[in-house]
Amino acid sequence: MEEHPEDKVKGEMPARKQLISYIDRCVSPIETGLNIAGALLIFFLMLFTMGEVVGRYFFNRPILGHVEIVEMVMAGVVFFGLASTQKIGGHPRMELFLTRVLKERRSRYIVESITLLLALFLFIVLTIYSTQVSFLSSLRMGDVTPSLFWPTWPSKLCIPVGSFFLCLRLVIEIVQNVSRAVVGVERREL
Repeated sequence: MEEHPEDKVKGEMPARKQLISYIDRCVSPIETGLNIAGALLIFFLMLFTMGEVVGRYFFNRPILGHVEIVEMVMAGVVFFGLASTQKIGGHPRMELFLTRVLKERRSRYIVESITLLLALFLFIVLTIYSTQVSFLSSLRMGDVTPSLFWPTWPSKLCIPVGSFFLCLRLVIEIVQNVSRAVVGVERREL
């Protein structure tokens, strides 16, 4: 790997690059695993819904508590894929402002960093709140679903887990964007 000319000037840049790259390599397999788990939950929901419809309309035997089961599984479907979607840039965003108004790349990286910082703050609050108020209180109280009497804490655990890994991904992207703004390098170089 060739060293960038600005890396020699800054001195510490290669070490930062290595640290962020190392963190990214450690977090990526977990993000991928969570994303696969979310996809498997979607597949389960598809089969479960098909079984519920067949049972209800062909055998007049609906699955007891099917709405509760779907509600509990949806938390994993939504939150397990957040970090992986952020990694590939799949979340909706307003790129018109970034590409048309901010013509200078450093400006774009700064605005992107500010946006990511706001998202990071929001998801840190969500992670802490969902852990303390939702998950831990549900675990302590022994909260269960109304008709099946299944514990709700596994479903409530999906929210802080998915949010935590999204926070890690946001931190990685913030550091990368700030580095790009300071050094003035392209995305592919970091």
